[in-house]
Amino acid sequence: MAVVALVALAACSSGGDDPVDVVRAAPEKTIDAGTARVAINIAVASTGTTGAVTGEGAFDLQEGRGAFSLNLGAFGASFGATTLDAVLEGSTIFVRVPPQLAAAAGNKQWVRIDLSTLSQQTGVDIGSLGQLQSVDPSQALRFLEGAVDDMEEVGEEPVRGEQTTHYRGTVDLRRASAEVDADARAAVDQAIESLGTSTFPADVWVDDEGRLRKLSFEIARTDAGPQSAGRVELELYDFGTDVNAQPPPADQTTDLTSLFAGTPGRR
Repeated sequence: MAVVALVALAACSSGGDDPVDVVRAAPEKTIDAGTARVAINIAVASTGTTGAVTGEGAFDLQEGRGAFSLNLGAFGASFGATTLDAVLEGSTIFVRVPPQLAAAAGNKQWVRIDLSTLSQQTGVDIGSLGQLQSVDPSQALRFLEGAVDDMEEVGEEPVRGEQTTHYRGTVDLRRASAEVDADARAAVDQAIESLGTSTFPADVWVDDEGRLRKLSFEIARTDAGPQSAGRVELELYDFGTDVNAQPPPADQTTDLTSLFAGTPGRR
């Protein structure tokens, strides 16, 4: 009896939660929170340019919709602006057009970018453009469904003042694709295509309620991979926050695929 008691005590003191199970369960528990604010930090190294893209936004995790503002840093020169406001809805991103680029966008205030069809319809290699999906926390949550058996606990660490447990291991997007529903599968498969890899190392921070608080992962550039490589970090906080992320009106929007095709168009 004494031995049994000691074993039970040891199990309780170690928490008894398998790191893989905790990480795989985090998406559902996080989505159950409904909404959250998100901080974004993407360090990018592309041909000729190295820098960071940072930003903040608010997302409805259940609807897959959010609004955010990005600081483009050194990459702002190609857009003619250092900051961009955007609305994300699934695989579609609406970007507010800087005034100096309005003429090129058909004098519309917004450009619509559908990452799931841009490459197919125009032949454009979305490469680093595909990393825009990295700002979508609902997609990042889907990635965690692919946590593999090497996931291990690193230790207890605070994130924005909240106590969390830090886990480290490998995420396999092909496994994630097999685990999620059909609607989410298309987004995960698109991520595999744009990233050029299905596996990568990741660090995950989960709070006491099982919700994702922080995710950090790095993508290396390969011959089959994206044109740019870099590290992506997302932090989720202020769960239950109000989210105002309505897509812009159709008459204020130009579809990016039509610009590549050389014909005017609207969503």
